[in-house]
Amino acid sequence: MHDESAPSLIYLWDRRTFFLGRLNVQLSMSQAAATLLVSLAGPLHFSCAGQRLSAKSVLLPAGIDVEMHEGSELVAVCYLDPFGEDFQRLRGRFRLSGSPLLVDYAEEEQLLAQLQELRQARATPEQVAAFLEQLIGQEPLPVEYRIDPRIVRTVALIKADVSSNLSAEYLAEQAGLSVPRLTQLFRETLGISMRRYRQWHRLFVTTCGVARGLSLTDAAIEAGFTDSAHLSHTFRSIIGMKPSEMLRQAGNMRLYAGQ
Repeated sequence: MHDESAPSLIYLWDRRTFFLGRLNVQLSMSQAAATLLVSLAGPLHFSCAGQRLSAKSVLLPAGIDVEMHEGSELVAVCYLDPFGEDFQRLRGRFRLSGSPLLVDYAEEEQLLAQLQELRQARATPEQVAAFLEQLIGQEPLPVEYRIDPRIVRTVALIKADVSSNLSAEYLAEQAGLSVPRLTQLFRETLGISMRRYRQWHRLFVTTCGVARGLSLTDAAIEAGFTDSAHLSHTFRSIIGMKPSEMLRQAGNMRLYAGQ
């Protein structure tokens, strides 16, 4: 039985972000990070690449457009690491769907039970982090999935100065690559453009600011958004809803920010 009074929970780390609670809106998302999505109630219904499908557990690659038609379910959403290592470790435990989405986690019932326990316990960030580490695992990836250190450096530079728009020319110079080659290699590695990654990271920094007690407007400006309209447009295009719909559920939302 679901505890209707339990608050929605958001856990923010630099590597992953985890949401556990209710989403009361339909979602239209442009995935900026690979995402694990699990319904703790009935199946969720999606449209992707011209196909419709239903499932309780779904693994979404980065860089795809998805519509979730039923948004009132109790769900767990984990935005996975930006370099795709989590996605590669998880993908073999799902089945192909005929669309870019992978569905039906192999041990779905056990996963659902674990998520229910986390929700009922109002799990601490440490408990959730340990759960995710155990779920995803740390087995070595094949050599073809090794991350190019030049892309690692580019991501680090973007994150180190999130409020600035470091030019593609500057980032390419720091990586020792031409702009076209850096652009290509970045997209091949993360599944999204540098601009999209910068937007995604700014959303993360904004949400961390809200967790620290800043107003949504102040947190957005600190993260490099020019105004609330800029934040709202970016949030809606990537997450699929207005920021107010997720971050202003006063009294029934708990945000935890970590490293």
